[in-house]
Amino acid sequence: MKKLIITADDYGMSKAVNRAIDAGIEAGLITSTNVMTNMDFYEEAIKLKSTKASVGLHWTLSCGKPVLDSKAVKTLVTKEGCFYKYPEFRKRYRKGLISDEEIEKELVAQYNRYVNLMGEPDYWNTHQNVHVDFKIYALFVAVAKKLNISKMRSHQRIYVPAMNSDSKLSLKWKIMEPVKVSLLNVWQNNAHKKGIASPDGLIVCLNKSDAMSPDYTFSNIMWKKNEIGEFVIHPATECDSPYFGNIGEQRILEYKLFTDEKMLASVSNAKIELVNYDAVDLGRRK
Repeated sequence: MKKLIITADDYGMSKAVNRAIDAGIEAGLITSTNVMTNMDFYEEAIKLKSTKASVGLHWTLSCGKPVLDSKAVKTLVTKEGCFYKYPEFRKRYRKGLISDEEIEKELVAQYNRYVNLMGEPDYWNTHQNVHVDFKIYALFVAVAKKLNISKMRSHQRIYVPAMNSDSKLSLKWKIMEPVKVSLLNVWQNNAHKKGIASPDGLIVCLNKSDAMSPDYTFSNIMWKKNEIGEFVIHPATECDSPYFGNIGEQRILEYKLFTDEKMLASVSNAKIELVNYDAVDLGRRK
């Protein structure tokens, strides 16, 4: 039987996000979540220690304010002391305008805040996948290794074909996706060589809207040789945060879907076992 981790990102971002994730865990559908320790409501994560869900560290460099004083991480923040939004962060990093040393200091500060509240994190990943880029990927892996966080999200692909046969992939996607896959495979394998384990890949719907139809998605995952996949959601009970961007309504829909007991039947019918990050280790790859 194939195994699936259903991860809800962004714990701590808002009360509505926290309530949605709590409800999904209670329903037995969300098996993993991760905490943004730079957000106002991160301390509510303490309740997660009494659940069966894996709880990770959601390193954040593109949303909200840093844990450190902004003067200590000057290259990471605007004049108002807020992190640059992701497109600007990426652009500035590629131009060499962001300090690797300051990134590491802020990552360690967010980690320390997590540990003081929760103990050691079960795994790490990043908000808006800021680490998934040239050079910076290795930097995050190196910091995680120093901090002995032994598991991380994989960005390798496990595809779900489009539900609608008329859906067509763009020429740009067809050209760029194989390149991305090749790079991600190299980067992830290098992380494994450093002793950091991960699931076998992310569940990626070739038609993004199909992700809102989990019955279809779970029954049509192209597993191949993969054993453990991760499906990522961002639920919220309502739109109560300026950080939701243009996915506010999607968050509410995900909350409704992943607190519905009928979803458990969908998972079972697809012959999938829901697991958390305890199922992930390097040994099973050998």
